[in-house]
Amino acid sequence: MSSPSLEEVLSRADALPSLPEAACFIISTIDDETSNADNMVEILNTDPAIVARILAAANSSAFGLSSHVGSMREAILLLGLEEIRSITLATAVIGRLNPRSAAFDPRMLWRHSLGVATCARMIAEDIQYNAEAAFTAGLLHDIGQLLLFAVAPKLFEEVLDRRQRLDETIIEAEQAVFGFDHAVAGGELIKKWRLPADIADGIHGHHDPDSGEFGEMGDLIHIAEVLSHALDLGELPNNRVPYLSELACARMGIEWVSFSAKFAEIEARYDEILHALSLQ
Repeated sequence: MSSPSLEEVLSRADALPSLPEAACFIISTIDDETSNADNMVEILNTDPAIVARILAAANSSAFGLSSHVGSMREAILLLGLEEIRSITLATAVIGRLNPRSAAFDPRMLWRHSLGVATCARMIAEDIQYNAEAAFTAGLLHDIGQLLLFAVAPKLFEEVLDRRQRLDETIIEAEQAVFGFDHAVAGGELIKKWRLPADIADGIHGHHDPDSGEFGEMGDLIHIAEVLSHALDLGELPNNRVPYLSELACARMGIEWVSFSAKFAEIEARYDEILHALSLQ
């Protein structure tokens, strides 16, 4: 079976469902200072799955709430816009982009992606970068894998087999089978969906930090992914900590001696969102 080119993969991107309205709303308002709870309630109430997930999270003991929460407005007031955005985006994306295969476990991928998203948000907060955009880029950083699987499932299963059999990285295996990798495919898909350019940069650049081509978000998502592996968020089988670019860390001004004090909070936040999404 011949491998499709990147252009052919992107032309068949309709094999992967487009992002639902609620997710697009969350992403589109990342930089909108006029966005408010009323606007959010109106949009989110159109998606029963998201409403159910948010109300369940608000009523969960994991968030330390004792009174019953019965409306989206109450949930927003109690959880805050940041938590609501995270749960909404993750619910919408994971629920829609969830292919099934004996060889490919999307649940594992999403647990990992949530780990990267959690780390990305914490790093962004620490360096006063856009935390919402960082979380979104972290959540979607491996969407290229889903695209490759949706368009060419047999070939992507070959990638997974090659990765295990030859002890290659996912990037090496994808390059060998497709001639390009999921970071490139994912970044181009995000552009095709007309999402913010910095999110595309984060996805495109998370395996290519030393070039500096993908700006702050490329560096940030690279560092977040390495940190997620280091903290073993997602509990991936045969977890290995990837190469960490010292150049990316220097450009971002990461001081690991002080930032390491935040590791426990990262793990706590990660556990909270897994609980909220029933992914534990």
